[in-house]
Amino acid sequence: MNDTLFGYLPYLVVGFVLFVILLMVLRRVFANVGAREIAIKERRYLGAKMPPGRVVATEGEVGIQADVLKPGLHFIKWPFESVVRKVPLIEIGADELGIVEAVDGEPMPPGRNFAPDRAQNAHNNFQDPIAFIKQGGVKSIQLRTLPPGLWPIHPYLFRVSITKTTVIPPGKVGIVTASDGDQLDSGRLHGKAVEGHRNYQDAEQFIANRGQKGPQVEILTPGTYRIHTQSVPIEGGDPKPGLFFVRLYDATVINENQIGLVEALDGAPLDPRDYVALPVEGHDNFQDCNEFISKGGQRGPQKDILLPGTYYINPLVFKLIPESAREVKPGEVAVIVSNIGKDPTIEIRREMANKVRERLEQEERDQVSKAAARLDKLDGENRRLNEIQEDLIANDPADQRLDQGAHEAYVVPEGFRGIQESVVGPGKYYINTLAMTPIIIPTTNMTVEWTAEDVDNTFDPFEVISKDGFTMKLEVRVVFRVKPEDAPFMVAKIGNTDKLIQNVMHPLIDSIFRNQASESSAMAYLQNRHEEQERAEARVRMHLLKYHVDVVNVLICHIHLPEELMKTQTEKILAEQRQNMYNAQREAEDKRIQLERTKAHADNQRDLMAATVGVEIAGKRSEQRKAEGDGEAHYILATGKAEAEKVRLMGEAQGVAYHEQVSALGAQGVALVETLRVIGEKNVRITPDVMASGGTGDGAGNIGTLLLLNLFRERLGVDAPAGNGAKTVK
Repeated sequence: MNDTLFGYLPYLVVGFVLFVILLMVLRRVFANVGAREIAIKERRYLGAKMPPGRVVATEGEVGIQADVLKPGLHFIKWPFESVVRKVPLIEIGADELGIVEAVDGEPMPPGRNFAPDRAQNAHNNFQDPIAFIKQGGVKSIQLRTLPPGLWPIHPYLFRVSITKTTVIPPGKVGIVTASDGDQLDSGRLHGKAVEGHRNYQDAEQFIANRGQKGPQVEILTPGTYRIHTQSVPIEGGDPKPGLFFVRLYDATVINENQIGLVEALDGAPLDPRDYVALPVEGHDNFQDCNEFISKGGQRGPQKDILLPGTYYINPLVFKLIPESAREVKPGEVAVIVSNIGKDPTIEIRREMANKVRERLEQEERDQVSKAAARLDKLDGENRRLNEIQEDLIANDPADQRLDQGAHEAYVVPEGFRGIQESVVGPGKYYINTLAMTPIIIPTTNMTVEWTAEDVDNTFDPFEVISKDGFTMKLEVRVVFRVKPEDAPFMVAKIGNTDKLIQNVMHPLIDSIFRNQASESSAMAYLQNRHEEQERAEARVRMHLLKYHVDVVNVLICHIHLPEELMKTQTEKILAEQRQNMYNAQREAEDKRIQLERTKAHADNQRDLMAATVGVEIAGKRSEQRKAEGDGEAHYILATGKAEAEKVRLMGEAQGVAYHEQVSALGAQGVALVETLRVIGEKNVRITPDVMASGGTGDGAGNIGTLLLLNLFRERLGVDAPAGNGAKTVK
């Protein structure tokens, strides 16, 4: 048995060797290509030499063959040909795009960066390399791309890179920049729109239709696009550039109560005389850049605006300026300065100037008449109307400079460029402030104050010098308003209310009060405050009339005099007040006396009449009695002289007698004798009712005293008790 096996062993070995050789031959002769791969052949013998620069053989030349073996069993002309490599099919995902670079083919046209498909897809999306070469395929990165799927691409002839689809999310716009194409038109910043590229998804059509290199005017709105952009090689390596580069920008959103002002960065040149470009139609709120450019849209500020909403606008072509909607509140008007419209001709300007002059002259006549009456009354002068008009209006240097054209501003009718004659009333407006500038003018009363209080938008008090050299501080308040119909002319004259206050009212009123204060003493200015206020108001009213401003009133709120002057004046006033008080009291008393006198006179009118008659009668009687009295007086004088002589002689005689008695009786004796004589003559009681006497001595010394006491008691009217029952107590 073993011998038998050993006898067959050489045959088995030979058979095995032959089988192996057969397998090797069959593997060389037949090539089994899997379902997801391709095979690359190479010819090594018995063939022509490839032309210089050729990478793959299209005519059986020696070298890598252009045709590939697709999935299945293939016969190989071995040993002349062999399969050198099997590679997987190129898979392009659903969200991907294949960018193909040919390493063989015709040279690139001058000035181009990407190869056009001259074979017109005869190669069936690069699946037929021979057709690509023979139909004039161009070497380099191809414009034609591979859509999603499995592709048998020759790896030696084509290199495939993968790029993701371009996704523009909601609220965004895609701005496309082309790295190849024609040159931009002269003076343009963006490539013009061309047809057929299907939102830049057909790169071949973009180039074929003369798409231009650089930023494009057309944009990508939200969505998914298969665009020839930068890609990454499947086999690794540096990224490959794409024809297009897409950058995302936010969509333009105009919120409520806002507007969008638009400035075009590209388009036809703007007329140097224009501030705003002429509007064009069909650009769909600037979302169709191509329509804007093709219709002759001009670069620069646009008249059309964007209302609240969301817009997909190319931000490289249009600059958006968000602006709040303008609101004119009650009590205000908006004066519109238009930057668009026809230029006002000289005739238009002259017509408007005459119209303004007529209105102003009428108002001047009315105001000057009132001012003349006030100033004549206050100043005590008979000033004529023309003199006041010349003094207060015509000779104002500031007014003369303005009238001689210190600035160019005209009030014009609607449709002309300039300050519009018609104003805009209260409300909310979506207005293009690049085309029209609204200037808000309050039409209610406005107040300007010069005060020491810490208040916003005020000036410091005026420091003026009086005629007598004292420095005074004046706190002043001016109330004024601008009528709606005068607002455009005020704007043309000075600009706005802030400039009116800062550049006109403040220096003007300062000058008026300084001049007035220098004409009066400090105390006189204080005492004549009302008159000074009226005079200042008349002058301010006349000056501001030139600026189309109506002055309501001018008030002097406070006058600060120097402290030393106020102290002296206070003392003087107090003294005068005291003097006035005393005078008033005296006058009151005088009047009261006069009243009492008048009242008494009235109450005694009858007696007064009787007394008057009595006075007349008494007068007659006095004349009678005077005559009688003269006679009686003569009689009495004569008799009186005789009687006086008699008394003198008797007194002298009595004195002699008293002297002799004193000599004889002593002084007490004489006194006792005289006392007894009087008692006897007058019948005077000399005995007291009760007499108390001390001592035992002689009572004769006290009798005189007792007699005198009884005499005094009788003189005082004290009656003595009846009878003579007087007792003497010892």
